[in-house]
Amino acid sequence: MEKTILHLDMNSFFASVEQAANPNLLGKPIAVGGGIKKGSVVAACSIEAKAFGVKNAMSTWKARKLCPHLIVVIGDMTKYIYISKIITKMMVDYTDLVEVFSIDEAFMDITKTQDRFGGAIELAKDIKRRIKERFKLTCSIGIGPNKLIAKLAGELQKPDGLVVLREKDLPTKIKDVQVKELCGVGRKTEEYLRLLGVRTIGNLNSYPREKLVKSFGMAYGEQLWQMGQCHGASEVRPYFYETQAKSIGHSYTLPKLTSNTEEINGYLLRLSEQVGRRLRRENYKGNVVCASIGTGDDKTSSHQKKIKDFINDGYQIFKVAKSLLAITNKIRFVSVSVSGLLHQLDQISLFSHVENQKKVLAAVDKVNDRFGEFTIERAAIMSTGLQGKTGMVPPKLYGLRNFKMELRGIEPLTSRMQI
Repeated sequence: MEKTILHLDMNSFFASVEQAANPNLLGKPIAVGGGIKKGSVVAACSIEAKAFGVKNAMSTWKARKLCPHLIVVIGDMTKYIYISKIITKMMVDYTDLVEVFSIDEAFMDITKTQDRFGGAIELAKDIKRRIKERFKLTCSIGIGPNKLIAKLAGELQKPDGLVVLREKDLPTKIKDVQVKELCGVGRKTEEYLRLLGVRTIGNLNSYPREKLVKSFGMAYGEQLWQMGQCHGASEVRPYFYETQAKSIGHSYTLPKLTSNTEEINGYLLRLSEQVGRRLRRENYKGNVVCASIGTGDDKTSSHQKKIKDFINDGYQIFKVAKSLLAITNKIRFVSVSVSGLLHQLDQISLFSHVENQKKVLAAVDKVNDRFGEFTIERAAIMSTGLQGKTGMVPPKLYGLRNFKMELRGIEPLTSRMQI
């Protein structure tokens, strides 16, 4: 039985929410972000701004050079999460199998429920109608036999599109589509494929399997070949399905460019403490620390190190991260993450100072949980508060685990159906 997977993607979500909330912004090029301060970035931009070449994650100053009359709006993540939760609740009215892909994007498996709503197309139209009536927002919907093709279908008609691709249509109907449109093909892969003469999905479909494996390795080469055959995962994991974290991290765009090592280390320590807090809150420890810095010319350098012990202490994370970075240019961005995670690992140490440190961290966490982040903090980071931090990131980069936490409490369809 051919599966029917629906992919929903909100069009220019953050920017469209702001335009719907303020009619004076309708039809105008706007960017949502942290403001116009040096170092701020565009988290999302309107369709009108995109026409000038403005893109998500672009620095605000560069966006305003491309579009001098760009209106910059301070983002409100609370508002976006609230609307996204309601849209998720709408989708759950049609099936329990709703997989949240990001704050503005989701998959639905409607194979067994579509007939109740007049078929896949009528179901999709009903979702689009409800979203537009409630929020004055549009979305693009793609329908296909698996997640890869459903997402691709949604990309083919934007904004406010509805495209259906059936197995019988493949690969004929998409043979001329650029290979970069496939989810999982990034810029570097696209460039490498172009050197091999692979520019379209049709090219990829006919390219020899063994040559892809030779060029990209067994795992990724096989994956690319499967994508060229229009095969992809069809399992939709519902929003209430718990998955273990692969990494936990924090990043920050500095208010101004700096090469001051002491100042950069202050931000690095504060971020490391935040990572440690989250690790402890979610009962994780990790043994791979990654640190990244970004320079004024938008270049990023990342280094990671695997250590012997599994840790969740912010200061220990900081010491490893600090050893990885060499500051030679002015910095505008810094991030820290921990991976190699193990869940619920809390072995009792034979050394009293280790156990005493655990008690100190637990006490600090308890106070900060009650009175707010950094109510108690190390003296070394008191001079480096994350000033002007809005929490704004492009929608696709918003922490999926964070958003799934927000979805707790949405009642599944099956529990609301009368038997």
